[in-house]
Amino acid sequence: MIRRPAVIGCTVLLVGLFAAGFVLKPAQVVTADGRSRVVFFHRFQRGSFQFVNSVTHKPVTVHFRVLSRFDRFSIETDEETENYYTSGTYDMDALLSRQTTSSLKLCSMQGIELSVGDDRWEIQDGCLEVTLLWTF
Repeated sequence: MIRRPAVIGCTVLLVGLFAAGFVLKPAQVVTADGRSRVVFFHRFQRGSFQFVNSVTHKPVTVHFRVLSRFDRFSIETDEETENYYTSGTYDMDALLSRQTTSSLKLCSMQGIELSVGDDRWEIQDGCLEVTLLWTF
């Protein structure tokens, strides 16, 4: 016979772990020099990465949300740069808004800044990869 306090305690523990797993989103960050660390984002947190397009020399910002994966992407740039990417054949925001991924890999020789909540990374002449470890 299982004792009632033990069942209640296990239930509370499982519910607490599920809630923490639902809200907290651990991610592994691997920097250009190969160093790795784990950071914690939270679900619904906003993020972005910013860079200057090397052809048009205009700023580009890509916004996203942390949901079960990186989701709800949108882009902010000038018309010339958007036409450079799309040749004017499609709406880039509409296409990006349907994309989801559990990993972001950003590489740059000129520089990219990635921000998620209060966390910030700058990439110069290398790559940065951020992978969500739990994607439910």
